Amino acid sequence: MKTNKPHKIANIFLHIVGFALCVLPPIVCTLFYFPLWSESAKALSGGVLLLALVSAIPVFKLLKKHFESPASYTVWLFLFIIFFALSKIAAEMTVISFVGFIGNALGALMFRMARRKTENE
Repeated sequence: MKTNKPHKIANIFLHIVGFALCVLPPIVCTLFYFPLWSESAKALSGGVLLLALVSAIPVFKLLKKHFESPASYTVWLFLFIIFFALSKIAAEMTVISFVGFIGNALGALMFRMARRKTENE
């Protein structure tokens, strides 16, 4: 039986790109808007930790395949809508959640492409 190595490499590449698009843009955007360390308490900022956890949802889903929750891009879209409604007091959160939504939507597209390649093998 002949294995199709180029398709496996493409599938792995699509998964890596998908995870990078899902996780890195919202984390980087969060770090641009909020300092990682709180100046007053000399401790990690709770807001940054919370957003980092939300950004890492795709990683949690990878580690636990049957994680019963909405898709990560749905969470980011929901956050974007909430923060857009509250944009007068949370303009930075609007940008962060929108970047997270776009990154996760593109990552989901990569995962879908990888799944189709796997199904066609």
